[in-house]
Amino acid sequence: NPGLLDQYILNAEVVRGPLLQYSDGLAGFQRPCADFLFVYDEDDENEIDEAVLQEAELSGNNTQKCPFSQDKANENDDAKAETIEAYERVGQTAGLRGNAARAKAIMTYLGYTDSDLEYVAADIFNFQGVANPHTVANIQRGECVLDIGSGLGIDSFLAARNCGADVCNADVCNKDDVSEAPFVVGVDIAQSEVNHAMARAIDRGLVVPDRIRFIRGDVEKLNDALAKANLATDNLFDVCVSNGAFCLVPDKQKAFENVFKALRPGGRMAISTTTVSDPKQLDPSFEWPVCVKMFANLDELQAMCEGIGFKNVQILDAESPLEGMELPADDEVVDSSDSSDKRFKIHGKYSDQYE
Repeated sequence: NPGLLDQYILNAEVVRGPLLQYSDGLAGFQRPCADFLFVYDEDDENEIDEAVLQEAELSGNNTQKCPFSQDKANENDDAKAETIEAYERVGQTAGLRGNAARAKAIMTYLGYTDSDLEYVAADIFNFQGVANPHTVANIQRGECVLDIGSGLGIDSFLAARNCGADVCNADVCNKDDVSEAPFVVGVDIAQSEVNHAMARAIDRGLVVPDRIRFIRGDVEKLNDALAKANLATDNLFDVCVSNGAFCLVPDKQKAFENVFKALRPGGRMAISTTTVSDPKQLDPSFEWPVCVKMFANLDELQAMCEGIGFKNVQILDAESPLEGMELPADDEVVDSSDSSDKRFKIHGKYSDQYE
């Protein structure tokens, strides 16, 4: 019913406020800002049911929410759902052989040492990250480490080595109280990645779950994830590391607040994340990956963290060391006729835009 649809849209607050109710509306214009309003519906995925239109007409409610403009909460939910779906697929194919030479080159450029690469060993092609948080985290023996966005486990394994959790066993650690001995907790939003990392930890001979464990959780709801794993939600960790996960967090403020709460007094965090200097300058005509849409504003990070309570906040702003880097040729060996035998690459759907 085109007539009902027109009425529904004209009654939406996003239209009535700034455009029609000009003097007492949201924008406060002195006179109408338009003589005519043309509305084009090209959104085939969000069609309005006839019953909804009938209800809107009968209710006479002039503050109906415009169905064609999502609020921030809905955008965040959609972004998070896309993130989960993508990384679940990554975890499901993580057991397939990847490009070890390329992963080694990337990790080396990011500052991982030869001893790091040697320790990572067969897991190297499952590296995920944008930098190297360990260079500033300075993890000490005997510390408790939280890894946000632990992915397929590489940075958590390195954290276990650095804090001593990889050599901790029943003879030298009190397994009845994990908070009194070195241990690592990796939190990731994708269950398949959690499963893969846990299986690899067992294969590597680590003491699971007493010295290292991986749990599914959302950093925006970190308390829930820790509580579900029977861990304390406050003052538990000495240090938090994260490599790339904060790129994908819609509510940065909430995430940093939860990290602050989980750290012990005097604890520290080392967060590696991609930022933008002005999110408004992103070309809206370009289909940016979901992570780009959620990149933190570089100019806001320090004030945000200090407002939460972090002290001695340092923002290390640097261009990606991978700019202009020549990567080794792809050495993956797969049967191109069977897509089920291919590793899922997170930005594959966007790759044609960069050719």
